[in-house]
Amino acid sequence: MNDAGNPNRNNKGPKLAKKYLESKILRSVLTEVLDEIKKFSRCESISIRLHKDGDFPYFLYKDFPEFFVNKENRLNVRDKKGDIVLDRDGTPFVECMCGNVLKSRFNPKYPYFTRNGAFWTNSTTLLLKSLTERERQEIGKTRNTCHDYGYESVALIPVHADGMIIGLIQMNDPRENMFTPKKIQTYQSLADNVGALILNILRFYEKTAKISNPMSALKKTKR
Repeated sequence: MNDAGNPNRNNKGPKLAKKYLESKILRSVLTEVLDEIKKFSRCESISIRLHKDGDFPYFLYKDFPEFFVNKENRLNVRDKKGDIVLDRDGTPFVECMCGNVLKSRFNPKYPYFTRNGAFWTNSTTLLLKSLTERERQEIGKTRNTCHDYGYESVALIPVHADGMIIGLIQMNDPRENMFTPKKIQTYQSLADNVGALILNILRFYEKTAKISNPMSALKKTKR
């Protein structure tokens, strides 16, 4: 799998402050964003994954069954000793097609990948039947959970921010033919806007924290 265009290559991955990721403002804003994308796309289920502790668990999700979320929440792989398997760049390996998108492990010559590294298909059944052995080797191991649970149309759109991939937006639907190349391009633009939004909110919290800490110290000295 060609990762020459991987914006996360040669670094330790995106760093999103955990305490700010749990902010009510960020969760509220992204909830509204997902609602709007869900209405626009008409997809049954939608979610967003964000980087956390070397993995990309679901940050928010809409209308995915709880058993699906529980099974697919973690993308890390553990060896027989229970240790997390590392990728070539030293960061925790994340598997399945979500992992390919999040780590830019893609070959744009295949029709189910875009030049920006998004994955999409209008029929997981037909895609799995049509994959050649070479494609399967390049893609790597996939769980096929989306297909097993009846989702035919699946889109995984990387969320870029500050030159890195910080997560992805996932859209699933049991119906076929929910996507077109133009729609995927639109979703990519929306995802990158979401990335910029997340980064701005996190930077806001970081700046206010820097301001509030000296102020707190000053108040203590005046007592």
